[in-house]
Parts: sequence; structure tokens; C-alpha cells
Amino acid sequence: MASQWRREFLYFLAAMVCLSVGAMANAQGSGAGANAASAGMAAGTAAKNSTQVGRDMSQNNPEIALQLIKPVERKEQKAYDSFKNVPMSDPASKIKAGEKFINEFPKSELVAFVYPYLVVGYIQLNQMPKALATANKDLEINPKDFRTMAVLSQTLARTYNPSAADADSQLIKSEDFGKKALDGVGKLEKPDGMSEDAFALLKKETEAMSHGGVGLVALRRNQYQSAIAEIEKAISLNDADQTNYYLLGVANMNSDHSAEAAKAFEKCAAIQGNLQAECSKAAAGAKKAN
Repeated sequence: MASQWRREFLYFLAAMVCLSVGAMANAQGSGAGANAASAGMAAGTAAKNSTQVGRDMSQNNPEIALQLIKPVERKEQKAYDSFKNVPMSDPASKIKAGEKFINEFPKSELVAFVYPYLVVGYIQLNQMPKALATANKDLEINPKDFRTMAVLSQTLARTYNPSAADADSQLIKSEDFGKKALDGVGKLEKPDGMSEDAFALLKKETEAMSHGGVGLVALRRNQYQSAIAEIEKAISLNDADQTNYYLLGVANMNSDHSAEAAKAFEKCAAIQGNLQAECSKAAAGAKKAN
């Protein structure tokens, strides 16, 4: 029975779109509130600080004279606001606006707030090479972007192809990103200007995706008890992710816990999404095996 479920699991995950675009957009959308709060705060203070601190503010300074004619900071802020106002439900337009901002203001401090959105946008459009390249740039300038690490952990685990040349490397990266995110987010201090609720949500989402990514890596390695523990933690933090209930069911079936598997599959089938039919079928099979 376990070997049969392993075969079906690998086949099904290879055939389905494991990363739910809608769920990802919603996750990024709610996280966008936290990002936007800190980005908005940074936009105001960064522009002010970069303009005034340690600089000659007299009109004898050619740079200041130029700014009197051409207000660069206001143009930057306006361009960033235009990007920020594009909804994540339209990833193609979001990416276009983000790339435009980076091309026009490559040295802007606000670039650090654009990269995380682009990473998710590229993932939604299944452009993984661009997502990874952008994530690398993001983490170079913001090594404490634990939410992007969590996104990568979950995405790499869910888009894993066992026949790919870099398959083993992908699982290692997924696990590494997830563990780093879990370790880092626990030590993260709330940024100035971000509400307690937004900060708590940011941490919760980051931990949920990280546990889900690490748990799926364990499942792919046939480490079922570790997988169950991690995926259950992910579900306790986010009970709306249909994929995690499916994975929990698979992990339980492969470890001969058919009753627990049936419960997980039933919860998966109760959530609207592209796994409902598969989970209904799997729940019936788990009940027969019980």
C-alpha cells in the first residue's frame, strides 16, 4: 500500500500545479500589507534621510540645485506608488511595473521592497529561473528577508521534479531556505511603522510556508514522521492551504495511518481548489484501507 501511494503521489504532484496561484496571490497580498507598511515608512524616511544626512544642503551644491529643478525623490516615490498600486491578482502587470521601476531607479532604496513582489509574480507565472535570480538579488541586499526564503522553501519543494538534473540540489535548497527562515523570523524585531497585527501576520505566514516546505522535503525523502510533524505545524498556522492537507494525507497513508489520512483528505476536499476531486477520491480509498 505504501509503495502504491508513493507512486501515485509522485505522479500526481508532477501532473498538477502544486503551487496554487490563487493561494500564493492571497498570501502575498496579505503579506503585502506588512511589506507596504514598512515600504511606505521606508519610502518617507529613506528619501528624507538620504537627502539630508551628511550632505551639503546649500544651493551651492550642484546636486541640490539639480533637485530644485528636477525633484528626483518625488519621481521615485510616484513611480513606486504606481508599482505598489498594481494588484498581485494581475502578476503580469505587477512584474511589468516592478521591472520598469528597477530599470528607471536601479539605485533606489525602494528596490529592496520591489524584489519580493517580483519573486512571487514570477512564481505565479511559472518563471522559476527569473524568480530564483530575483530572489538572489533580493537576499543580497536584504539577507533578513525571511518571508522570501519561506516562499522559496515552499515553492522549490512543490515544483520539485525527481528526474531533473538538479533534483537533489533543489530539495537541499528548499530545506535550507525553510530552516533559515524559521530560525530568523523568531529573532526578527518589529520594524518601526509596522503594526503589531501586521508583524504577527508576517511571522505567521513565514512560519507556515517554511514548515510546509521543510515538511514536503521530508515527505519526498520518505521521512514520513518528520513530514507529518512539519506539515501539521504548517496547518496549525494556516488552515486554508489545501495542498498541505493533501500532503498530510499522503504522509499518513505512507506510514500506515489510514484513519488520520482519511481525515486529512476530507479536510482537503472541503476546501475549494484544484485538489477537491483528488482528495475526495483519496479519502474514500483511505477509509477502505482503515
